[in-house]
Amino acid sequence: MPDRPYHPSHHTDFHHKTGTHSASGSSDRTTPRRWTQAGFLPFRLEVLTPVFIGSGEDLSPLDYVIRKEQGGYVLHLVDTESWLQSMQDKADIRSALDRGDMLTLRQLMAEQLDAGIYSLGRIPMPSPATAEGLLAHIKNPKSLSNAEVQPMPRSPSTMSAFVPGSSLKGAISTPIIDSLDHGELRAAMHTGKAYFDARAYADRMKYLFGNITEHAMQALKVSDIPVPPGGTRIVTANEVRMTPSQKARGTSQKPTGTPKPPCEVLTISNAGGLPLYGRLFMETTTNGPGITLPNAPFISFAALSSLCRNFYAKRFREEMDKFYRLNHLAHVGTALQPILRRIENLNPEQEMLLRVGHYSHVECVTITANAPQGRKGVFGKTRTLADRKLPFGWVVLSFCSEEEYRDGLEKVENAIASATQEHEEHRRARQDEILRTLEEQRKRAEAAALAKAKAEEERLQREREAAEREAAMAHLSPEERAIAEVAMPDATEAQSMNLYAKLDSLEGELQAKAAAALQTCWQRLGKWSGKQLSKKQKEKVAKVRLLLPA
Repeated sequence: MPDRPYHPSHHTDFHHKTGTHSASGSSDRTTPRRWTQAGFLPFRLEVLTPVFIGSGEDLSPLDYVIRKEQGGYVLHLVDTESWLQSMQDKADIRSALDRGDMLTLRQLMAEQLDAGIYSLGRIPMPSPATAEGLLAHIKNPKSLSNAEVQPMPRSPSTMSAFVPGSSLKGAISTPIIDSLDHGELRAAMHTGKAYFDARAYADRMKYLFGNITEHAMQALKVSDIPVPPGGTRIVTANEVRMTPSQKARGTSQKPTGTPKPPCEVLTISNAGGLPLYGRLFMETTTNGPGITLPNAPFISFAALSSLCRNFYAKRFREEMDKFYRLNHLAHVGTALQPILRRIENLNPEQEMLLRVGHYSHVECVTITANAPQGRKGVFGKTRTLADRKLPFGWVVLSFCSEEEYRDGLEKVENAIASATQEHEEHRRARQDEILRTLEEQRKRAEAAALAKAKAEEERLQREREAAEREAAMAHLSPEERAIAEVAMPDATEAQSMNLYAKLDSLEGELQAKAAAALQTCWQRLGKWSGKQLSKKQKEKVAKVRLLLPA
């Protein structure tokens, strides 16, 4: 059943304009916009399915490393510049930089970077297949895969993720345009010309919302939403086809589409952690907070909530019927049943349904009268799923008391501050640990160098002494040389026994010197006296004693 364009008269909360704008869309405002406490609308953001809102820049393997921690994988955003500066003396890294070899450099970075020091933030990766797939490309220097990951926007001071208010405002704007347009925008784009008429389209949008300086949507302001620590995950964005390919039919092969990089998503609200809080500001008018249009009824907050619920709930149910009742996607339909019940039981006074971020699909970002033409139905032929389990982007804004908002936001901000401090303390502790290790290594190296130098000096000393002895003995007879060698402090028992065997062949003074040398040597070797001497040794000692000078 085709979409029925929304008409302002279908909702009782629309109020007709008070003549503040001309029919041409130009502003006749005579008073500035007013935002008061009445237009302050705090909310709790309930994440029904993974939400991916990109930062506009992809992470390459030179921006992150993947580590296995506590049994699971974690992606660390890293300070690559500081790491490279600290590694300037590493030949392999310097060589890769000199060659401009980024494939090798990213491999070395994945292997060597100390995440404890250079991590700027960590994002869990629940799927081992996603982490291991990226690592396989990074660690293969011949792989030409970019191995990119798409992150959410982050605060430069705390590196914590946040949801841009502009994304929520954009999701709110689509149902408003859908309620106002009845084919005029399509007609404006094709004013009898074969090409897109940008000027005619801009004129129509100006008619609906006013000129750029007084644009009606300026009445709506949406804050950025800080995300507490652990509030995001890395998932794989899998595009699946509505109809399995002929090759996949009858097999276990999954019907797949265009490959997409892994991305960082908001954690589903019931997965634990702190709730997300934000706020809307709507211009305060005599009709209450809302949006004053130049040529259409005033949109109150209640009307705005109704527009969003009707627009997105219809598309949720159509996507369920079109895709998630198919056999190969039935598991997604089963997982979405609790979410469908949640949507069907929304509180019309306090809750607003939206679909935000990437992979929201054409149906949720296109107004009814502007639906793609020339194909059967409005829906495309593919869906993108987070880890093949759930579609992206479904959230509920649950409007809450100011007290809950301020208390909840304070808890989130305190958690971010605490995590930032803890991260910095951990980084410093890791740096101190490394410095202590390096100091210990330095001391051990110094001690080893000193010991080596001492050993070398002792070796040289022994060589000098040996040379001196050799020079002193050069003029001695063989008998005198044998006596002199046994008299040395390093003489061995074998040398002493050889000299003892020659005692009887020596005469006079030589025999007395030989006996004195044997006495000195045997005393040093423990062979001169004591109960431990053998009978033969005692006889040798007795003989030597008789030859000693009186």
